[in-house]
Amino acid sequence: MDKKSEQLLRKLKFIAEAKMNNYPNAGDFARKLSQYEGEDGEPFGCSARTIARDIKDLIEVHKAPLEYDAANRGYYLRDPNWEFQVPVFEEDFISMALLGTRLASDILPAPLNQDVDNAIAQTMATNTSEFFDSAMIESLLCASGIKASIDPEIFKEVFDAWRKKQVVRLTYRNPKGEVAEHTFEPHIIAFHRGIWYVKGYKYGTKEIRLYAIQRITALHGGIDCFETDKKLLEATRKKGLFNYEKVSGIKLHCDASIAFYIYEQQKKFKSRIERQDDDSLIVTLNPTIEHEVIRWVLSEAGRIQVLEPKSLRKKIREAGKNIYTKNS
Repeated sequence: MDKKSEQLLRKLKFIAEAKMNNYPNAGDFARKLSQYEGEDGEPFGCSARTIARDIKDLIEVHKAPLEYDAANRGYYLRDPNWEFQVPVFEEDFISMALLGTRLASDILPAPLNQDVDNAIAQTMATNTSEFFDSAMIESLLCASGIKASIDPEIFKEVFDAWRKKQVVRLTYRNPKGEVAEHTFEPHIIAFHRGIWYVKGYKYGTKEIRLYAIQRITALHGGIDCFETDKKLLEATRKKGLFNYEKVSGIKLHCDASIAFYIYEQQKKFKSRIERQDDDSLIVTLNPTIEHEVIRWVLSEAGRIQVLEPKSLRKKIREAGKNIYTKNS
């Protein structure tokens, strides 16, 4: 594994530790890493000085809201919902996935975390890729910070069906509370904004289905098998988990009070920013999913004004009236 991949894994693990309120610091974290084995059987360790450079990089490059707490002698996240946007898997899929999944196993729901850790340890010991094939590695997206409660047994069953490429029959409760049964091919397991999803096809068709795992109430597999669709994997990698249409020409006026984090996110979103005399900002977004912008604008409680397009201004206005009516 190259140095860049090792550094990325250390950063992922450090953020996971901070999210769990373990208050990691450079010295303690370096000792913790030495408990893990790398590909060559040697400890996956490094010096405290190296970890200190990683922490500096997380703050300055990745804009992680890490802050040192003198009382606990370690770092915590000022925003516990912050997500590390760097992908866990890069080019060397096999080696990085094996070690990466092991390092990330403590952020998965139990009992899956122990099963994953045991399977990875066995795979490393036998030097085979039986547990992961290349398509599985491409489709496994590790992240941290689960925002919705998941039944651990359901999660494990979904994971096993995906790993074994088994068609499943699942019972699903949609956001409206309606319950229905579906026969489904789980091609992809993904983590998006604090929620675990499973994506694939309605059994025997190419109709895409996407289910939030916390809404699956029952599941059993072994109905049939399928071959992972690499085209679906690649399309999801390029376009994202959801196939929402993006809206162009969104222009916003942002108050000076939130200008600091608009600048922080500039590197990621690459929007056009025009600073005004009062330090407020005119922000022209790249093509963006409309409902995400609506949620963002409403969450800022009046600190963002939609300038264009008029259709979006109308939707924000109607949403605001609805909020006022229900809370007056």
